[in-house]
Amino acid sequence: MMKKVLCLLVAVFIIVFSACKKNDSPAGSGETLSQFIDASSSTTWHYFSFKDTMVIGTGEENETDNAAWFARTDWDMAICRYKIRTNSGAATTAGADGGVFTFSSGISYDDITAVPDTAIFATDQEVEESGMGGTKIIVKSKAQVIQYKANEDGSLVMPPVYLQSPIYIFKTADGKNTYKVNFTQYLNESSTSGKVIFDYAILY
Repeated sequence: MMKKVLCLLVAVFIIVFSACKKNDSPAGSGETLSQFIDASSSTTWHYFSFKDTMVIGTGEENETDNAAWFARTDWDMAICRYKIRTNSGAATTAGADGGVFTFSSGISYDDITAVPDTAIFATDQEVEESGMGGTKIIVKSKAQVIQYKANEDGSLVMPPVYLQSPIYIFKTADGKNTYKVNFTQYLNESSTSGKVIFDYAILY
């Protein structure tokens, strides 16, 4: 009889311990986490998983690497310097259901506790982008790591003046969870660009 009671107590302890351990998981606790990504390369995408709380891999901006990553559903957000991708729209061939919602300026990260009822999640699009090498088509989100100050005519102030981006809510590739995200750094202490840091926390 004593042996049975002891076995029962051990079983209960294991169940309770497992439950507590699961609830303490940073990925689902609502606790704010911080992530650094060295996105200084203008051609390398860093693919991040909110569930795994880490960059799960990188890919170059070319047809082969893009096709490989667009066929995957294990990433939620990707960063290449100031550009952002979500696993959605033109950035998925696997039917992923990601996306991003952008808050108005002035909304505080700490004040966001739920997804607004009126939130519409934008999906990635093919965008024509001009650069030193000419014009090319890039698949990306409307969200950006950093904003650039513009003149009244819409042209960018030169040299660049960086402004903090608004708060975003990203939807995971499976469409089941959302995370609020605040990009807190684009330049490091040495004023090197692409040294990205963002805070994030699950909403549901």
